Amino acid sequence: MKPINYDNASCNPISSNCVIWQGPDIPCINLCKGDTVSDVVFKLATELCGVLEQIDVTTLDLSCFNLAGCEPKDLQAFLQFLIDKICALEECCNQNANPAREGCPDCVVNIAPCFYYLDPFGNQITTMQLTDYVTAIGNKVCDILNQIDIINQTLVQYNIRITTLENAPPPVFVIPTVTPNCVLPSVPTEVQIVVDALEAEFCLLQGATGEPTDIYTAIAQECPNLSTSPTLGPGGGTMGSLPGWINPATNLADSINNMWITICDLRAAVRNIQENCCPSGCDGIELAISAVVEAPSTLRIYITGTIPAGFIECGGAATSFTISDTLGNSTTQLISVTTVLNNPAGVTVNLGATPVNPSSNLKIEANICLCNATTNAECCNYICYDLNNEVACPVITLTPDVTSIAYSFGALVTGTYTIQLYNNAGTVLIAQNITAVVAPAVVAGTFTSLTSSTPYKIRVLITVGASTTTCPFTPAITLPGPCLPPTSVTAVIATI
Repeated sequence: MKPINYDNASCNPISSNCVIWQGPDIPCINLCKGDTVSDVVFKLATELCGVLEQIDVTTLDLSCFNLAGCEPKDLQAFLQFLIDKICALEECCNQNANPAREGCPDCVVNIAPCFYYLDPFGNQITTMQLTDYVTAIGNKVCDILNQIDIINQTLVQYNIRITTLENAPPPVFVIPTVTPNCVLPSVPTEVQIVVDALEAEFCLLQGATGEPTDIYTAIAQECPNLSTSPTLGPGGGTMGSLPGWINPATNLADSINNMWITICDLRAAVRNIQENCCPSGCDGIELAISAVVEAPSTLRIYITGTIPAGFIECGGAATSFTISDTLGNSTTQLISVTTVLNNPAGVTVNLGATPVNPSSNLKIEANICLCNATTNAECCNYICYDLNNEVACPVITLTPDVTSIAYSFGALVTGTYTIQLYNNAGTVLIAQNITAVVAPAVVAGTFTSLTSSTPYKIRVLITVGASTTTCPFTPAITLPGPCLPPTSVTAVIATI
């Protein structure tokens, strides 16, 4: 819309598109507060055209009236036509005393589609009594006239407001300002400048952190089943049981949260290793000894453990080991601990030339002294090992007879041998033979006065010093007796 004062140089031209409707919303014509004057005029004109179209009498179907002359051409002529018809109907109805009068207006006529309605049963009604139809048309015309009056009044109000808007000075648009906190100095700044700075900072941030897809890909790199995996630090439990653990981690904050918890768990585990796993100095010395008798007079000693680097035996000499038996006999042997340490072959000691009985239980003990020339540390430790010297049981050979069982076996250990004879259940001791043996030797003997065809059990007990080894039972059965000559009674029976 061009302003009427557009050609007047002394006036300030204002386009209708710059004038805004400030009145309330009018839903029936879809008019909203904030529309331009051009939109307001267009919507009012559209609504007026619709009203004019509705009151256009040339679109009405008046064929039911069987007009002989011309149909009414405007609303005023149509209304006057209706009034005349209604008056005629009223006059006709007042003459109902004449029962001979029949037909219209007391007749049914087809009605226009805009008057169709539904009866209580939902059926569409397309006909009406002529008088009812005329009354409905009259009411409709009255409604239309009322609407026209309202529209005219509204247009007058719109004209006043539009004139006021056209006469108002043009609005001045002021760009809003904001006060940024980090991207720019904290002073009021035009919003477009702040938006530009925000975009620049966002691009830098995205370049540093990566695209969202890259972040989610990084989150997915978490160790499989990490939430249910056991912790490494002291305390036990699973990673998911640690305070603050988030399962599942769905964003970068969750992932960093779990990452720090995992790092702290690793640090706790490493600190526990540092404090308990690998001590240094004298605390790092751990030694243990063990031994075994491999032959009647051969003892093999093993030394295992840890000696930190830089430590040697005090004075550079071997360590004195004392070996004693249960009878109080002992011998001293020099053994280099640092040389034998963790050697799978150990070191052998021949006890044959010593007073120690190798068949007895033995005790091996030593006071070990180690020193470090660099740190001047000197560490002493007492170690010992009690060897329960169980004697190997011999393989016994049994030779049964009718009333006796002979036995023999090789004795490899010096000591006292007790050979016992039991009943077949192994619960009743029948007889025993006791023999002192200086190994190696062969031990032999016989149990007599036994019952023929009877099972027995025999075992050996070997006593060395205060230690006794009980060997398992060996079963034996005596032979059946010889056949006896028949008596006179058995002979007579046999003859018969």
